[in-house]
Amino acid sequence: MNPEQFAHLDRIGGLVDALGSLPWIETPELELISLRLLDFDSNHWSFLRVLSFPLYAELTALLASGEALPHLKSRPRIAVVMPVYAPRRDLLKAALASLRGQVGVAIDCLISVDGRVEDRQLVEEVVAELEAAGEDSHWRVSVFLLERNRGVGLCRNRAFQAVTAPFFSCLDADDIFHPLRCLHALLALQSSGVDRLNTGWSRVSLDENKIVLINDRLYCTGQSSFLARTEILSRCGYQAGLRHFEDTEFMLRQAFFGVSMQDSPIVGHYAHTEPRPDYASLSSVCRQEVHPISGHPYLCGTVIAEQPESWLEIERSHRQRYHSLLAEALRAAYPADPDAADGERFTAD
Repeated sequence: MNPEQFAHLDRIGGLVDALGSLPWIETPELELISLRLLDFDSNHWSFLRVLSFPLYAELTALLASGEALPHLKSRPRIAVVMPVYAPRRDLLKAALASLRGQVGVAIDCLISVDGRVEDRQLVEEVVAELEAAGEDSHWRVSVFLLERNRGVGLCRNRAFQAVTAPFFSCLDADDIFHPLRCLHALLALQSSGVDRLNTGWSRVSLDENKIVLINDRLYCTGQSSFLARTEILSRCGYQAGLRHFEDTEFMLRQAFFGVSMQDSPIVGHYAHTEPRPDYASLSSVCRQEVHPISGHPYLCGTVIAEQPESWLEIERSHRQRYHSLLAEALRAAYPADPDAADGERFTAD
């Protein structure tokens, strides 16, 4: 064990001591949390040591400040929506195990299967394997099957209908959360007072246990990585007709309708990515150079040059046009003078 790992043992110890301030966590659970953190961090040390030490520091500070604790009298429950379509068994099991291993919170895992009966059977088998490893009273699973393949947006919407917890998040069936991710996001959300916290995430290869570097940053925030208050689901869900822009559009539309949000750069969400230089979402005509990485201790994939200013300007214009089109549609649907508008007036039955 090197000095950096010894220092991390102290980091874990300090956090576990801070977790003792939560009224719903007792000493036996604190011991299990220590083991859980040691196991997860040692299994993913090569990328965790680069990405997630700030997770420990900020969560310890949030617990010490006590700002969010008055809002939390008992163990908070969080719904996590997981769309599933033709998953790899090992990655699905890792994703579900990472939810079952969340520290300090209760998890409602809402799995929405996108039209394939064999996927539902696989989900049920993997859940049974995890539950056979031991009881966990702080997680429960519901599985829904769409009648046919509808895409990730509608797949998530089906699970959104079953959310009863006061907070919700999303996790894809090939990604994982750090054990501290949900508790940290919840305390940060409560401390900030916003409706939605856009959480930090990074692309990693769970096969190689390395970061997949796709641009000039190690992490991003938002898109499908967030924690939000459930009441925002009464205002908007995912757009039915989208299959590629759905996460960004969902976030933009929430902002347009006044959902308050804040970004958190703390990385506790790891998105599995195959480190292939020809992966369509990693390299495109918008980027100038693609350089493969080989032999690096914690990086793989490609280094992609920064977008030129001309392409960034095009991206900004697309976003502005999106807001303009949405505003026009809303004005047409809800005119200022409904009596003067053509067509049938809106009525609420």
